Amino acid sequence: MEDQRTDGLSRRRALQRTAALGVGVTIAWAAGTPARAQAKLAKAAVKYVDKGDMPGKDCDDCVHYIAPAKPKAPATCQLVEGPIRPHGHCIAFSPKT
Repeated sequence: MEDQRTDGLSRRRALQRTAALGVGVTIAWAAGTPARAQAKLAKAAVKYVDKGDMPGKDCDDCVHYIAPAKPKAPATCQLVEGPIRPHGHCIAFSPKT
């Protein structure tokens, strides 16, 4: 039996192109939208303690540590919610390089 459509666009090819176009539009839209700010983690979730018992792994030695802007202000963390202590520790510790 001879194929009725030997030239032109087949139904299958048209559906494939439509699906590819849909995926492309979705990816382009996602790449163009700004990322949402992610919520910080709870202290309990990262097992934060105010006084760490692991030398060299205190919060102030971590890349996520944010030193206070004013002398009496609390320090903060990029990952953990709320104020943190410089000599605290959690499982999200990542050493400064």
